[in-house]
Amino acid sequence: MAACENNHLDTVKYLLRAGASVSHKDITGFTCLHLAAKLGHYNVIHHLLSKASKYINCQDDGGWTPITWAIEYKHKELVHLLLAKGADVNIRDKVGVLGILFYSCSSVG
Repeated sequence: MAACENNHLDTVKYLLRAGASVSHKDITGFTCLHLAAKLGHYNVIHHLLSKASKYINCQDDGGWTPITWAIEYKHKELVHLLLAKGADVNIRDKVGVLGILFYSCSSVG
């Protein structure tokens, strides 16, 4: 998680080769994908998705997906990458808000 948080792509690559799990969650339900999306680490997200794209729509404890975090922090290029890679904006968070609604109300689109 620290390598993703600090945008250390070479370390992320090494850890994945050594068997680190992209699906591991911290105490808030964040995965590396959530953390990198929140912080706008485009290259880390791109690499993680090249190795484990099935986690693109994983939800944290609040029901937010990586694309929700990218939208919240206005990482436009990252939002476009996640959409291109198949992020689902029809997933509801824990309070029932759809990602597409969140997206349409932001200035990212």
